[in-house]
Amino acid sequence: MIAEHPLATADPALARALSKRITSSVAPGTAKTYSSGFKSLKRFAEPLGLPFLPTDKVTLGAWFHHEVTKSKPTKMASLRKYMAGVRWEHLANGFDWIFAGDEWLELVKHSIRRDFPTTPFLKVPFTEHLIRQLTEHISGWPILRRLSFNDLLWVCASAILHFACLRGGELATRKGAGRPPIRGEDVIVQDGASKGVAIRIRQPKTQPGSAYQTTFAKDCPPTPYGSYALNPSTLLVEYRARAEARSLDVVGSSPAFKMADGKVLTMDFMLKRANELKAKAGLRFLDADGADVPFRAASWRAGHVLSARIAKVPEIQIRATGRWASDGGPAPYSMSSEEAFTCSSAAIVAAGADVQLSKVYHLGAFSSSLAVFQATDSSLAELSDRARRATGKGTLPYIH
Repeated sequence: MIAEHPLATADPALARALSKRITSSVAPGTAKTYSSGFKSLKRFAEPLGLPFLPTDKVTLGAWFHHEVTKSKPTKMASLRKYMAGVRWEHLANGFDWIFAGDEWLELVKHSIRRDFPTTPFLKVPFTEHLIRQLTEHISGWPILRRLSFNDLLWVCASAILHFACLRGGELATRKGAGRPPIRGEDVIVQDGASKGVAIRIRQPKTQPGSAYQTTFAKDCPPTPYGSYALNPSTLLVEYRARAEARSLDVVGSSPAFKMADGKVLTMDFMLKRANELKAKAGLRFLDADGADVPFRAASWRAGHVLSARIAKVPEIQIRATGRWASDGGPAPYSMSSEEAFTCSSAAIVAAGADVQLSKVYHLGAFSSSLAVFQATDSSLAELSDRARRATGKGTLPYIH
């Protein structure tokens, strides 16, 4: 659109800058997905002489049917992503998107969903009690100095991912990621009355106009028996000391988390180690067909939500800690605050002590029946006291 506009001739530099604004409005990974979606529509429509930019509802409906009935059918979930790509391509080229909520297209999609039902995408929620269950199979645990460097990194990253309710890509990198690795200066140890780790998320997904969002991974209150072994600040301090001994720069503008070989922490590493420990512990997470489901990048974040629900943390508080800004989150948006994280951490640890550990978890029951507790308001003092009593019972790992 911009290339054909008089602006392209009047001021080519400004036209190029404007074009770049449009293309950079989405992250590189998202742009790649969107491009795949639009190319799929174009490959279908062009040989038939059907319109694709702008397109029409009949072309879209025919494309839907073609995608789900071809020899290697496209899943409905993927088709939704493809459709998002077609929408973006229209908007980026100056065409209005007139198909949102179109009732005729909804009839087509309803028929497809009926004739081609999809298996729900299952996430293994990496709850607090599951993290504890897996750490028991790490050599040297819970004495931190006895852990290998990579195992210490894995435990540290897992604790921060879980208690801060982070998206996997906010802490660890992955191939094709548009977000740069988190910096050491953005992961801050908090001392004082409310200990923990503060994490500054640059390029926040839910607030693209903000420089960063701040979230927290709070420690559990100390007990006469010692400190909770998964306290994020304790793990981070030990990790940084071990990294310094290896001459690995993980502070300042350098990446905050590096593996023993000096490479930046990746989600592939986190998942590989999690699934290794899962196998070592003999754990199985079964879907409706009895197939074992592995951990995925979203498992840590999903685990925080389920842990919080088991602990009867109010849904509005879960929404605050998860930084959801759309209807996709557990409850209407509320401002995020340090106290929300402190309350959630204390409640999660206290409730996790009472969860019956098992070797086999049926995901339907594990993910839904445990999450049906009604939310109840609790004061910070009450939650801290519950966590202190739970740790004191000896049911949680602690270190001196």
